[in-house]
Amino acid sequence: MRGLSRTKLALWRGLGYRNEAVKKPTALVALAVLLVLACDDPPPTAAAVPASAAEAATAKPIASATPKPAASTAAPTPSIQVLKLTLTSDVKQKEPVDELTQAAPGQRVWAHVTIRNRYPDARRVSLIFKVDGEERSTVDLQIASSWSFRTWGYSTLRASDKSGELTVEVRDDGGGVLSTAKLQIKVQNPHTK
Repeated sequence: MRGLSRTKLALWRGLGYRNEAVKKPTALVALAVLLVLACDDPPPTAAAVPASAAEAATAKPIASATPKPAASTAAPTPSIQVLKLTLTSDVKQKEPVDELTQAAPGQRVWAHVTIRNRYPDARRVSLIFKVDGEERSTVDLQIASSWSFRTWGYSTLRASDKSGELTVEVRDDGGGVLSTAKLQIKVQNPHTK
């Protein structure tokens, strides 16, 4: 075996290539194989072709073996949706610091919203703050086109709001309600923490 070149050794072992350039399939062969494998249409068979014109007139159409694309594979329709709505006492580093279960009179309540905007351009959403059904404030926010856009707004409860319910609605630019969150207003007992 000593003194044999790789080419001679390959010929001796029956590998059949004569020079180094032919060791691997060329890019053209690989491309041809990929094209054959990627073809969706099956080759026509003799059974699919009617033998005579009479058979062609009475033959039922043969169902295609290739599946039709589902409606879900089409381009998604532009939409805007609320992924998360949190009522919190503050927002730090673009995140809510806590999640409120109740609010006290005079307290500032933040609404932190994570929104998905699949429109190609920015859209407006509004945060509507209501106390016992009465609209107190509206905060308009611009939502850039994004898979997950975080934004927030706040309203401060009045000192006279001793009880009731705070409702925050997220509405789109057409006025449709995207999400709602509710919070009880209670005077906090100074002896409990």
